[in-house]
Amino acid sequence: MKRLASFVAALLFSAISLCATDLTIAFKVEGKGLLGAKSSTETHYYTSSFQMIRNDASKTDNLVDYAKATTYTINHEKKKISMMRMDDALAAMESMDKQNPGAVSGVMGAMFGDASKCTVEKIGTESVAGRNCTIHKITVGKLVMTLSADPSLSAPVPAASYTRMMKARAATMAKAGPSAASFKRLYEEMAKIKGIPLKTAMTGFMGMNSATEATQIKTGPIPSSLFALPAYPIEDLGKELREEMAKGKAKQD
Repeated sequence: MKRLASFVAALLFSAISLCATDLTIAFKVEGKGLLGAKSSTETHYYTSSFQMIRNDASKTDNLVDYAKATTYTINHEKKKISMMRMDDALAAMESMDKQNPGAVSGVMGAMFGDASKCTVEKIGTESVAGRNCTIHKITVGKLVMTLSADPSLSAPVPAASYTRMMKARAATMAKAGPSAASFKRLYEEMAKIKGIPLKTAMTGFMGMNSATEATQIKTGPIPSSLFALPAYPIEDLGKELREEMAKGKAKQD
């Protein structure tokens, strides 16, 4: 559950487009969920090849390598890395769809609602970290994401690489079963919003209530050494996900 929640948090800040300049954004983070309330700070780094979220409190980095279409969760306290390849995530999603066709049902349905019921609204404007932002509210079943994005602020991630990774993001939720459909739709709608989300609030995920707000925005070159993987053991979550889905298919057969 804890690992799943960290993946969700890491993957919800990526509605980005093209720009030539590296970007660094500092955020304050508030969270309330199954593990209690937490406050922390994060720094988000964007270049043409990488995106990284560094959380000071958890001593965790969430790194996306766009060239390799791979996501890494780097736990500096435990000195280990969890890796998820896009191909593995998509294969797991496809397997899940075959094993659980149709809409959400049962306990998961009660928790997440119907993913086919989605609304997107513009509900106003506000200033965040000195930037003029448009406020959007996305509702998918019981998931509600409110985000304030500056349409004039973008990051240098190649469009093709970003699109490929967006397709895999919901797939990383495949372990959560039918909830993946809700997150898939949420990410799809987030990807349509122009600009970087500088303020977000999400409710409806297993009782969690999370919020972020940018406090400082800087442009300028980011050294490639920042994105180098430390010499920690690497756990291949994609392989584990494939194996779990294969076991589920074998039971059905």
